[in-house]
Amino acid sequence: DVVRPGAEEFAMPQGDPAARAIAVGLGATVIALWYAYRRKFRPSRKPVQPSPEHRCRVIRGDNVARRVWRDLTNDLRTLSEEHKTVPQLVFVTASDTGHRHVQSAMRVLHEEAPALRVAERALPSGSGTAAIVAAIAELNGDPDVHAVSVQLPLADEVDVSRVLGALAPEKDAEGMSDVNFKEMCLKVGKPLAVPTTAIGALEVLWRFNLPMHGRRAVVIGRSNTVGSPVAQLLLHNNATVTICHSFTADMASVVREADIVVSSLGKPNTVRGSWLKPGAVVIDLGSGSVPDASRPSGRRKVGDVSFDEAVRVASFIAPSPNGVDRLILPMLVKNTINLTRHGLGLQLLDAPPGTVMAARQPSVTAT
Repeated sequence: DVVRPGAEEFAMPQGDPAARAIAVGLGATVIALWYAYRRKFRPSRKPVQPSPEHRCRVIRGDNVARRVWRDLTNDLRTLSEEHKTVPQLVFVTASDTGHRHVQSAMRVLHEEAPALRVAERALPSGSGTAAIVAAIAELNGDPDVHAVSVQLPLADEVDVSRVLGALAPEKDAEGMSDVNFKEMCLKVGKPLAVPTTAIGALEVLWRFNLPMHGRRAVVIGRSNTVGSPVAQLLLHNNATVTICHSFTADMASVVREADIVVSSLGKPNTVRGSWLKPGAVVIDLGSGSVPDASRPSGRRKVGDVSFDEAVRVASFIAPSPNGVDRLILPMLVKNTINLTRHGLGLQLLDAPPGTVMAARQPSVTAT
């Protein structure tokens, strides 16, 4: 037999049975430890099997939105009848995509909130920073306008920070101006408006009496419009919050520790059932699509969470689509009403307990 140089260093001991037994035992121990590690820290590839007694509550966003719209209609009626004020929300668009989105949103608003005045300030597609800032400055100075919403994304060359910074905080319908965003992040902050998707997620947790105090929450995604605001609002509700992102190592093991999982990655079916702690509350804020030959478009909208797997493990799911996405427009109207009430020197509408908006209610005065 031909033996490679150095092979004798790695050869199994032949002459000493005790040494051979020790080597075999060590090898078996290493293999056992490796598989134990994989079982604990790596997600299983096997389908999650439901237990006979498991029940998961799946909400329908349109049903929740219907109740929220009813509440908002009453709030708008109060402003009109008792304070002789009809709020006006103005959308600022500077792209074809933004214009189409606003036209769709305005149709819904005319139907669900007819007591709200809605308008669009449509700038030419591709307008630069100076033009958009000038339009915002004009709306800031118009006493007939109570709230302004700038539709993102804008052209690549536009300085988005400067645009959002130009919004007067008392007219910032999306809660994205420098002042309101900073106030939201402070422990004792007092924002006049909060990003709509984030407060929509909290609205679901609040309306279904899902506890946040002392719970472990994992937010997947750290965008300024969704992930970061959700994390801040959960912190204000005394949850212990971890944010995962594209550089998080072994994300599955982090998510598996969570009582509340909020995902806003925008990557279809990323969060598997094997990632979830049994009984977890799952809020899917992601939006994507997968091929589906049965649909006219050839694609089907899905969220970040693999629904068919998650429903076998979680105790509560707000899916995507038809989850929190149906609350974005109602929350925009709620922000508009609050900005109007602030301008009149009135208390803000009730917010989910523990949010920073609730903290400012005792003393809101006109400025």
